Amino acid sequence: MRYVLRICLCVCVLGAPLVFAQVSDTSTFNIQVFIGNDGVPPTTPVLLSVTPVTATQINVSWSAATDPFGVAGYTVIRGTTTIATTSQLSYSDTGLTASTTYSYTVRAFDPSFNYSSSSNSIATTTPDNPPPPAEPVDDPNDVTEGTATRVVIRDLSVQEGISTSSISFTTPRPARFEIRWGRTASYELGYVVSDVYTKNHEFLLTQLESGTKYEYQIIGYNERGSFSLEQAGSFTTLTSTQSATPPNVARFIALPVGVDVQLQWQLPTLENFDTVRIVRNHLGFPQHPQDGAIVYQGRGTEVLDEDILSLYSPVYYTAFVYDRTGRVSSGAVALAYASGRSSSSAYQETSAGPGHTLQLTDEATSSINQDRLTADMRMPEAFDIFVVQDLQQFSLVDKAISLDPEKPFTVMIPVAAITGNLKSIIATFIDPTDNQLTYSFLLRINRDQSAYEATVAPLNVLGQSRMVVEIYDYEAFVVATYQAPLRFDTVEADKAVLFPDIIFRWWGALVVMVGFCILALSWWFLIARRRTDEDNK
Repeated sequence: MRYVLRICLCVCVLGAPLVFAQVSDTSTFNIQVFIGNDGVPPTTPVLLSVTPVTATQINVSWSAATDPFGVAGYTVIRGTTTIATTSQLSYSDTGLTASTTYSYTVRAFDPSFNYSSSSNSIATTTPDNPPPPAEPVDDPNDVTEGTATRVVIRDLSVQEGISTSSISFTTPRPARFEIRWGRTASYELGYVVSDVYTKNHEFLLTQLESGTKYEYQIIGYNERGSFSLEQAGSFTTLTSTQSATPPNVARFIALPVGVDVQLQWQLPTLENFDTVRIVRNHLGFPQHPQDGAIVYQGRGTEVLDEDILSLYSPVYYTAFVYDRTGRVSSGAVALAYASGRSSSSAYQETSAGPGHTLQLTDEATSSINQDRLTADMRMPEAFDIFVVQDLQQFSLVDKAISLDPEKPFTVMIPVAAITGNLKSIIATFIDPTDNQLTYSFLLRINRDQSAYEATVAPLNVLGQSRMVVEIYDYEAFVVATYQAPLRFDTVEADKAVLFPDIIFRWWGALVVMVGFCILALSWWFLIARRRTDEDNK
C-alpha cells in the first residue's frame, strides 16, 4: 500500500503544471503545484495590432488569455508557420523583406500544453526601403527626432557594477544599436548587437573587472540599415567596498480588496535613496526589476493594482529599492489570492514563506529532504547561514540572536556553502508586533559573486520574531529548511553591563587603592612630624 501511494503521488506531481519565480539572475522556481488533470484550454487571445516598424520588422501585440491553472505562454504564427513562443503579450518579428505582406495569428497554452483556438488574423505589408537621403545628409541644428542617416540618443545612463555594468537610453524613433567596449579606444574586449528596432534600449556588459576604467562606443542603425557612431564615453566599475546593496522595503504586504490588490510598504532609511519599483508577475515572484509588469515606480508607500484578481490568482509582487548609484536591492516579495478560495482549491502551496502563518519558537531547527537531495547538491549547515548587523555576526547555531530594531541587517549564505541546480532562496520573518503577519525576501547573489544576500530595513519595533530560510531545488520543491528565533532589543552600546563578579572585583580594587593611599599619607605624616621634632630640638 505504501508503494501504491508513492506511485500515485509521483503521477500527480509529474502531471502537475508549475508556477515559477526566481532568486538569481538566471534561475526560476515554483511555489505551487496543481493536483489533477487539466483538460481545459486557455481562452482565445485577441490579436490587437500588427505594426510594420521598418522594412524588415513587424511588431505584433495581443490581449491576455485566461486559464484556471494559469497561462504558460503564447505561440506566434506567421502565415502557417510558428515563429516564436513567448510569455509576453508582444513580439517583434525581424529579418523580413521589404514590400511584402505578412499575416499573423496567436494561440495561448497552459502548463499542461492545452492550446487555445487561433486568434483573429491580421495582415500588414512592410514598407519599401527608404531612399538614400539627399545631400546634405543632416541638419546639424535638428537633433529632436533624428534623420534618415542619424539616430538621436536621449536619457543615456550607465550603471556601474563590479563584474557587470549596464548602458541604457531611449530614442525618439525606433532604432537598433551595437555597443563596443574595451580598456582602450580600440574597444578590444567585446560587443553586443541588438536586432530589434525599438525606442527603449538596454545593454548588459559582463565579465568586467572591479575598479577598472572601460571605454565604450554606441553605433546606431536607422530604419534603412545605415549605421553611424552616435556616442562614445567611459565608465569605471565599482570596487567590492562599493558593492553593498541597499536595504529592501520593510513591511511589504499585498491585501486583496475585491478584484484589486492594495500594496503597502515602508521605505528604508537610506541617504542616497532614489526610488521603489513594484513589479508584478502571475507566474511567480519577479527575479529582477524587468521581470514582469511595472505596477509602480516612485517614492510613495502604497499603490492599488486594479482589477488584477479578475484575471489571475494568485499574483506575485516584488519590491525593488534603487539608490542613486543604480544599485538595486535583492527584493521584498508578497502575493495575493482572489477572495473565496476554498480548501478544495486546485493547487496547494509548497512554501512556508509568503502568504503563510508561522508560529513563534524558542528553538533553532534545520531539516533537509533527503529524497530531494541529489549527488551534485550541497546544502549549507546551520552555521553557514548568517545574520549580520554592524560588526555583529550571528549564525543560526547561536542560541540568542538579538538585533537592534533601529538598524538594517543582512541575511547571508556564502556561495561556497551551496551547490547544485537550485532555484531560489527565500527568507521569511514574523512581525514582532503582530505574529499573524510575515515578510519575505529573496536572497540573490551579490555583485562580487561571494554570497546570496538580502538586506532588511529596520523594523523599529521591539519583540520576539522568527526567521525561516527555505532553499528550493530545480523542480521548485523545498529541499532544505532552516528556522531560528530572533529578538529585537534596544541596545545601548555606550553603556556597559556590570555583572556582580565584575562589581566585586572593582570594589576590591578600590578598597586596596584607598588603603594604600591611607598608608602612604600616614607614612608621610609620620616622617613630616619627626622632622619637625628634630628641628625644634
